[in-house]
Amino acid sequence: MISIKGLRQGLLVVFDESPWLSQLRELESKLNANSHFFKGGQIALDVKTLLLTADELQRAQTLLQQYDVTLWAVLSQNESTNETAHKLGFSDTLSGPPTQFAGEGEEHEQDGTAGGNAITEGTDGLLVRRRVRSGQVLRHPGHIVVIGDVNPGAQLIAGGDIIVWGKLQGVAHAGALGDSGAMICALELTPSLIKIADAARGSVNGRLSDGHRRSRSRKPEMARLEQEEINIVAWQEK
Repeated sequence: MISIKGLRQGLLVVFDESPWLSQLRELESKLNANSHFFKGGQIALDVKTLLLTADELQRAQTLLQQYDVTLWAVLSQNESTNETAHKLGFSDTLSGPPTQFAGEGEEHEQDGTAGGNAITEGTDGLLVRRRVRSGQVLRHPGHIVVIGDVNPGAQLIAGGDIIVWGKLQGVAHAGALGDSGAMICALELTPSLIKIADAARGSVNGRLSDGHRRSRSRKPEMARLEQEEINIVAWQEK
């Protein structure tokens, strides 16, 4: 059985000792069921001690490419597999490669909070202490917490909840791996688009559409899924 973890560089897919083809089929099933979560992402594979040929690794690469996902690293405890992956151009470590923000975007902060110092990864979530700028993407299989604003054009994609201690003006997708109980919370909720699981709700001029005029709120709000529709309510302490 495979598992998926969040990294600053993207996502890490961890394999076990089961047959390679059966695990690839499981990966394909996850990609197919949650293509919106993986699309545009970067993935590293931890294949443990499996002995894999160039054809087998390229098959994994081709599978990921079909879902617009980049394979950039292969971690292996098998010397032969490690050599094969290296010859194919894959990194054999998780240090330093892509600029994809699951952590990092194309541009860097200039306020002293850039890079790893602004990002804390945990077992269940990702904490970012900085503004998320246009063009940057935060992607994590757990929860995402941002202490700062999320600018228009930025994207937050989480398998769990999304909490923004600031203005949320970009795109936010909570429960992206199918969790319909996920929530999106922000001090100022004026996104261009929010999604929870497979439900979506857009906005017009910063106002979330809901069938009637809704005044722009400056109060904390949360979005949650109720009867297959996303509702916006006050974010209050229970």
